[in-house]
Amino acid sequence: MLKVIHITDTHVAPFGQPVVGLDPCARLSAVVTAINRYHSDAAFCVITGDLTDRGQIPAYEALATILAELRVPYRLLLGNHDNRDNFRRVFPNEPIDQFGFVQSTTDLGDVRLIFLDTLDDDHPGWGRMCTKRTQWLHDVFEDNGSRRSVIFMHHPPFSVGVPIFDDILLNDPYPFLSKIRAEKSIMHIAFGHLHLTTSGVWHGIPFSCNRGVSHRIALSFKPGITEFMESEPTYDIVTITEAGVLVHHTAPVEDDDIIAREYPTDDGIGLIEFARR
Repeated sequence: MLKVIHITDTHVAPFGQPVVGLDPCARLSAVVTAINRYHSDAAFCVITGDLTDRGQIPAYEALATILAELRVPYRLLLGNHDNRDNFRRVFPNEPIDQFGFVQSTTDLGDVRLIFLDTLDDDHPGWGRMCTKRTQWLHDVFEDNGSRRSVIFMHHPPFSVGVPIFDDILLNDPYPFLSKIRAEKSIMHIAFGHLHLTTSGVWHGIPFSCNRGVSHRIALSFKPGITEFMESEPTYDIVTITEAGVLVHHTAPVEDDDIIAREYPTDDGIGLIEFARR
């Protein structure tokens, strides 16, 4: 079994600066601590964009400081809240493609993880897969051989039925969608951006969206105001086997959070022990 961690929408600010009333650095630190404690055996970790809230260099420096504690190798992608130049200054060793986009792959046995750059530098919300980026992806697929592939990206390439996001998805997605729809090696697509936890199947391709480390957005099927909620930071554990892909949505757990433990018994009923008196 191959274990990959999916983190998204960290929205880190410079240390001490809140984002919509929450401390993004503390929330990401809690996720890093949880991963180190429970999932340090993961093969890889992917953070799919909106790494920072406003793209400042001090925010990327704070991100680098926090991620220095992570015991799992990681890859960083860009979202619409990121600044490409400032990111490259702080993370000069993150791989880029031949066109300068923050796109790359990593091969884990017969599984290829594909990391896409959907940042549109000229638009504050929507994403973009331009001709050059799509050509790079085409070349990756041509080189896939017998590998199975999982795609990670920030922007959803199609609507998930939530109107407040329909204008800030991947812009002009049809060349990209036709490419992935025709590619038989794709096992799964994982993205962020929505601050919602959702999953499904698009034209036979399973997908998942993690709601992220930072603020949560209230699910609404009506257009209008976006409501931000205080909720626990989350991340996904993606497990890949010969049979397929499983996505486990989870959150940091502290010892004080546990209210009871159940121990197996020979009669199959189990023994409950309360952790709080």
